[in-house]
Amino acid sequence: MIAAIFIQVLFLGLLFFGAYKLFSRGGRRGGGEFSIRRLFHYSLLYFSVIIAGFGVSGLLGRSLDFGKVIAETRTDLARNLSFAIVGLPLVYLFARWSKKNLRDDSSERTSLAWSAYLTITSITSLVISLNGLHDTLSWLIGNDAYRGSALAQLLIWSIIWYFHIRLSREAGEANRAQYLIGSGIGLSILAVGFGGLVANSIELLINVNQEILSIERTDPILNSAITILMGLPVWIIYWLRGALTFTRDFLWHAYVFLAGIAASFITTVAGFSVVLYDVLVWFLGDTKNLSATQHFFTTANAVGAALSGLAIWSYHRSLLQEEAERTELRRIYEYIVTGVSLIAASLGILMIIVAAIESVTPSDISTTREGSNSLILAVTLLIVGAPIWWMFWNRIERAVLRESADLESPTRRIYILMLFGVAGVAAVVSLITLIFLFFDDLLNSELSGTTLRDMRFAVGILVTNAAISGYHWTIYKSERETPVEIFRRGRHITLVGPSDAHIVELLKEQLGGNVQLWVSPDSGSPWNLQELVELIDTTEGQELLVINEKKKLRAFPIHH
Repeated sequence: MIAAIFIQVLFLGLLFFGAYKLFSRGGRRGGGEFSIRRLFHYSLLYFSVIIAGFGVSGLLGRSLDFGKVIAETRTDLARNLSFAIVGLPLVYLFARWSKKNLRDDSSERTSLAWSAYLTITSITSLVISLNGLHDTLSWLIGNDAYRGSALAQLLIWSIIWYFHIRLSREAGEANRAQYLIGSGIGLSILAVGFGGLVANSIELLINVNQEILSIERTDPILNSAITILMGLPVWIIYWLRGALTFTRDFLWHAYVFLAGIAASFITTVAGFSVVLYDVLVWFLGDTKNLSATQHFFTTANAVGAALSGLAIWSYHRSLLQEEAERTELRRIYEYIVTGVSLIAASLGILMIIVAAIESVTPSDISTTREGSNSLILAVTLLIVGAPIWWMFWNRIERAVLRESADLESPTRRIYILMLFGVAGVAAVVSLITLIFLFFDDLLNSELSGTTLRDMRFAVGILVTNAAISGYHWTIYKSERETPVEIFRRGRHITLVGPSDAHIVELLKEQLGGNVQLWVSPDSGSPWNLQELVELIDTTEGQELLVINEKKKLRAFPIHH
């Protein structure tokens, strides 16, 4: 019942989203926009493929479960039969309808609905087939029992995925969102597998005397190797042979900066922070009488995460070494890292203040040994967070002094105002808490050193957030007269030149607005997206006519 309601709500949400996309875009409708017919058509085709896929894979799985009695799971058989009987004819009907539309309407292949269908169906089938692949590989190496359902899941959903990925390749870069999502999935699986392999290997070396008994019935190292074998082909297909060769547009840089660099950098820093904390606790803190093996056994996971993140960060960082230009995405990445490291450093200062108050105030329970671990945590956060914040913030400030674009960046203004606002609110709330605790004990005749101890976290939050808010307020005060650069949206661009099935979609994503292509019989050279974007950015006017001549591009503003 809950699943049925969820599916209906999801479908209605997709419907309203599609309707919003349809009616919120002004101007002439292009191939890249939704229509009501396409929304219903490809939504129904998607659900038909999913229903048929589950039905057929379920039936095949039963036939591959050799030696099992079918009557034992009659409910599953009834479900699979109903899915297959209903789903297969629907897939056939909607597929024929799609084939006819793709043949008769040239804008169908470049429509947003068709691209969205290919992306969602391919990614869905990929995830399901990977689940079947994991269970099948586990059986092949003896880590798991044989299940026909896993093999059937792998076979059927791999066929569905392969069919849709071939259709996606025909669309080329117009379907690059799918390739970037697939690249992220493959990269994530690889990261988990590599990190697990490192962690499990270290655990094996640490636990050589079998001080810690494992309750896992499968070999963790083999499980990590299976994970790597799952992720590597996906990453090669979607990234090395796909997205890596695409035009380095906004989406491409967003993936590299945010998924490839920022996420892996934060993972690396977090992993090394845990390692540093465990080492400091072993030498200076309370180990709770654990042996070295017991204490450092869980540290292996942090080492694996740190090395995996470092490898991913290094690779994606190398892709941008030759790009000296500071883009808005690069600024977003730098401000994200700066903000995260500032939060870590401020938590370290907060914990030091808390530990200092605890050391000079009375307590019913002796917490000297536990307090030492809290102080070590604070020092760890400071050692990790402060240098990273200083390095990235100095880089940002040097860029602000060097280029006006960095000073006028909307990302910078959002970052400064957000830190000022959030830290200011936190400081006010902590101040209210301090005053409440003081008057509560005063009016109840309980004012003592214990009152200050109860205030320790509020004092720490007040001091750290007041400093953060005040510092960023001074920056905002000195820059508030500087106009913030606003990206131009809603321009009307008409291209005149050779036919290109994807240039309209690519340009729309880069610049927004309305873009249309007039095919000229006497066409020039093929469209170059980078040159086209640079020309449009340097040409004033709300409406532009761009002509692809034989030797160069020319842009003319249109005045009414």
